[in-house]
Amino acid sequence: MTDVLWELNDVVLAGDSGSRVDGVSLTIIDGVTAVIGYSGAGKTSLLNLLAGMESPSSGVISRSIERDGAGRETVFSLPLYWVPQDGGLWPQLTIRRHLEVVSAANLRDPAALSDESQERADKLLAQFDLTHRQHAVPATLSKGEQSRLSVARALAANPAVLVMDEPLAHVDSVRRPQYWNVIREHLDRTGASLVFSTHEPEVVIREAGSVVCLDEGQVLYAGLTVDLYNDPPDAVTAGFLGPINWFEKDELPTWLPQYSGSENAVRVRPEALKVEPDENGVIEILSFRFSGSYAETVVKNINSCAVKTIVHRPSGKVHDSGQCIVIKINP
Repeated sequence: MTDVLWELNDVVLAGDSGSRVDGVSLTIIDGVTAVIGYSGAGKTSLLNLLAGMESPSSGVISRSIERDGAGRETVFSLPLYWVPQDGGLWPQLTIRRHLEVVSAANLRDPAALSDESQERADKLLAQFDLTHRQHAVPATLSKGEQSRLSVARALAANPAVLVMDEPLAHVDSVRRPQYWNVIREHLDRTGASLVFSTHEPEVVIREAGSVVCLDEGQVLYAGLTVDLYNDPPDAVTAGFLGPINWFEKDELPTWLPQYSGSENAVRVRPEALKVEPDENGVIEILSFRFSGSYAETVVKNINSCAVKTIVHRPSGKVHDSGQCIVIKINP
């Protein structure tokens, strides 16, 4: 059963030079929700409102985040825990004390306070690779260490709902997935929900069941991540989850003649677009750029001289300039 965590109705948050949040009506349900947008889109402002750190200039926000944790390993100690972009760390406490203090608040048996809170702290220190720095204070930590500590402390607090503003943003990209694994395992084990902001499509696709796309304080899309990825309503919102090929109806005869009868635009993510060599083809490669999981290729229709950039799964057989190809869509 899906629970509603927040209902926002025509919410506005004023700023110095305009509205930071502009007429937002939105429902956020339990589970994992990502808020994505470019810099200045209003992600932090929206999360501030959800966490109660700011109040709307107008409109109404209804909250329903009391959860009892029935059937889970733990009982939630807090309804909500807020992780701001700067981490909000306590300057006088060591890394270990950050975790012990919030862990201790969860324990119902005072006699077990010391051993159990230390055990929880030990586990989180190891999971976030902070054991060797456990006696350091925030001022001596790198940005990446501070970021990991702020997330570890939030998990130690064991809230029903976590609100995180760009968590792990300062952590190197190689190790970031392993820390997201820790977050995910915690959510699965406890049944807690998470709302987080990011500008990384890959994180949204991998971690979030729901997504909210923001631009200039307004919601462009709110719904299931899988729906936005596979069936986006338009090219702008499609781009929030990474590259896509968008063939308008009138372009189909030029690039995908097999779909010329379609009444709608054809939308294809890179992994579903196939490029094959065809010596009799009328599409010619002008340039090819390998980008890891996909390739970006500029192509030209020899008959119409139309030029288009496509993104597709790289192929070792197709990449030379001047090569003739045919474009297909994987079933």
